[in-house]
Amino acid sequence: MTSICDHINEQNITWSVQGQMIYKDQCTRCFVEAKSDNGIQVCLKCFNGGCIEMHSPQHSDQHNHYIVLNIRLFEIEQPQQKVEEINKLVIADIPQLECETSVACLKCQKALNSPELDGLVQSIKQANSAFKRQAIAQWEHTAQPCEHTLTMEQIPLVEKNLQKCRSCHLSSNLWLCLYCGHVGCGRKVYDGSGGNNHAVDHSKEFQHHLVVKLGTITSDGKGDVFCYKCDDEVIDNFLKEHLATYGIEIEKQVKTEKTIAELTLDANLSLQLSKLIEEGQVLDPIFGPEFTGIDNIGNTCYMNSVVQVLFSIPEFQKLYSLEHQFNCTRLPYNCVLCQISKVNHGLNSGEFSIKKVAKSPLDTEGAQKDFYQDGIRLYDFKQLVAKGNQHFLSNHQQDALEYWQLLNSFFQKTEKQFKLEQLSTIFSFDQTSIIQCVNCGGHKTNSVKNQEFKVPVEQPTQEQINLYYAQEKQKYEERIKTMRPEDIKPFELNDLPEYDTTFEKCLQLVKEGERVDMFCPKCQSLQLFVKKEYFKSFPKYLFVPVNRFVQENWVPKKLNASIKIQQFYDFAEFKEPVLQDKDALKEQSAQEYTEENLQTLMGMGFGENRCKRALIKYKNDVEAAMMFIMESLDDPTQDQPLQQKQQGQQINEEFVEQIVVMGFSPEQAKFALSKTDNNLERAMDYIFNHDLEAEMSQTQEKQQQKQDQFENQTSKYELFACIVHLGKSVHCGHYVSYIKKNGEWILYNDSKVAKSAEPAIHKGYMYIFRRLD
Repeated sequence: MTSICDHINEQNITWSVQGQMIYKDQCTRCFVEAKSDNGIQVCLKCFNGGCIEMHSPQHSDQHNHYIVLNIRLFEIEQPQQKVEEINKLVIADIPQLECETSVACLKCQKALNSPELDGLVQSIKQANSAFKRQAIAQWEHTAQPCEHTLTMEQIPLVEKNLQKCRSCHLSSNLWLCLYCGHVGCGRKVYDGSGGNNHAVDHSKEFQHHLVVKLGTITSDGKGDVFCYKCDDEVIDNFLKEHLATYGIEIEKQVKTEKTIAELTLDANLSLQLSKLIEEGQVLDPIFGPEFTGIDNIGNTCYMNSVVQVLFSIPEFQKLYSLEHQFNCTRLPYNCVLCQISKVNHGLNSGEFSIKKVAKSPLDTEGAQKDFYQDGIRLYDFKQLVAKGNQHFLSNHQQDALEYWQLLNSFFQKTEKQFKLEQLSTIFSFDQTSIIQCVNCGGHKTNSVKNQEFKVPVEQPTQEQINLYYAQEKQKYEERIKTMRPEDIKPFELNDLPEYDTTFEKCLQLVKEGERVDMFCPKCQSLQLFVKKEYFKSFPKYLFVPVNRFVQENWVPKKLNASIKIQQFYDFAEFKEPVLQDKDALKEQSAQEYTEENLQTLMGMGFGENRCKRALIKYKNDVEAAMMFIMESLDDPTQDQPLQQKQQGQQINEEFVEQIVVMGFSPEQAKFALSKTDNNLERAMDYIFNHDLEAEMSQTQEKQQQKQDQFENQTSKYELFACIVHLGKSVHCGHYVSYIKKNGEWILYNDSKVAKSAEPAIHKGYMYIFRRLD
């Protein structure tokens, strides 16, 4: 090795890592990780990480940053032993990894052994990576004091016994009541672990809401404090004084148990199944191009399933190719297109669908081997898409439909920003809503752009619900026979039963429409109207979310319907019908948002005008409109009444008559006024400075071409992909996606990919159909 290099200077090295994001886990332009055979190289100037083969040299050439630190992680064999107690929340790879480093100059093409770099190298090794810092920030809960921590009145301790639960004598997972010093065990976990709920029972009986977990208290005054009344973690700013009441000296406390955040992290890390299971059947994994899985980095199955479907669409694969990366000089972790093309290449190239053999202590000669792949990790992509949205930045489970909407909105903004082809058009279609009076037949119409064809699901019958209740009650009675009386809880059933239906029945509910009571101007009274939705155009890809989640007495529940669905459908019966103008209740104009989406936003507590503006601005996109509203809460102008044009412009008939008197036709007058915001003076100027006949003819031709295109457009579709929510409850579950490739259904379950023997598309939450052009 040599230590002589003229490039060890301020131009090539940042000597302090304080406050720096260090990308040392994964190449920022591809998914090569430090755990790969050659590791990755970290630029010592900007701490960008790049693969040795391509992207580190590319970064060095573009930015003239020559000094790099090569980091390689490799597994070390360790005998099973008791894990040391955790003193700080960290995210560690399992199994344990050893770090090997070396410094090199890419300009001089030689390795370096300079003692002056030892301190910087050690700092980089010890510092949390950018990925790890983001993950820790997402897992750590930002607790706040609640009213009960400020108003609590303590009772002197009668019996001091902090070693075990006073009800069942458990000696771990103990919670100290800060009101009276009672010690009780924690809540029982779904798998039977945890405690016996005695701390919760004490809180309910005596209305003592605040507890602290024994074993999490540290000498610096911190500990896991929970408020049962607020049902959340809280901060007790007077914890030292409150503990002193019961003889606990906080300066002498040592942490011996995991915090809630650490236990939550452990639970998510341990949820990775070793085998790919579908309906109880073990599937054989597959590998290669388009068969790359996505690693679950903490309740991200909702993101993984949506990303797999979108990047399996050929139009997305073509638009977001690697061509942009070859010419981009921005730091890749700050470039939207670099990150999108990175994901596209990572999923579809096959370079990261690497077949590995699972290690097992039970391996014997001739035993069947289990194969797996690591999948790619979407740390940067997740942060990029969810920027500014705290729900999706967190590591809590989210709704896949809401993420689909967020991701599509993100792509629309990206395509507009970089002047790319607008891929949103492959999902977009013109939708017409017809509201018809049952009494007189008069109708109102409303046309909007939409990207979702929502279908309802028939609800279970009361007979099905009663049968399910009886079956679950019988199971409950069998369970409590072996339980102690004090541990028995009242029988509760919040889930709905599983039952059979068909996609045809779902479509029939759409055809029947929605019944609403409205004032009819023709009948001059309150009448029953039927609202139906129709296609004015058919999209290339039809996105069909199924309304499985409903509110019942303000309690969210999931409809566990098994939907029998065919592979091919013709949606011709949903084409917009031809209506008689004489039956129109009044002149209609194109509205830029749906009433349903307006009511959704207003239901969140926002003003009507603010909601209308946001929906108009983002073309009826609820997610984008909500984000805009949140960002503009301090802008009072958003609540001002909308101008007539925004609500649907009506041509001023008096202006029409004034223009007709001057010798022009009513059609010409209306056309000119429509082009000039209904301004008489500007309309007259428009008439004298434009060839009206030619423009009107062109407009009519375009409208006719659009109509002819719709008439000749096929309404036949093939089922292309499906996103499934597994689980009976809205509060928990798991998302997977099924995608049809070469006539076969492929199951994508996080990092696990396999041919599906019996695809569970009957449990679909979102269906994606491809038009048969």
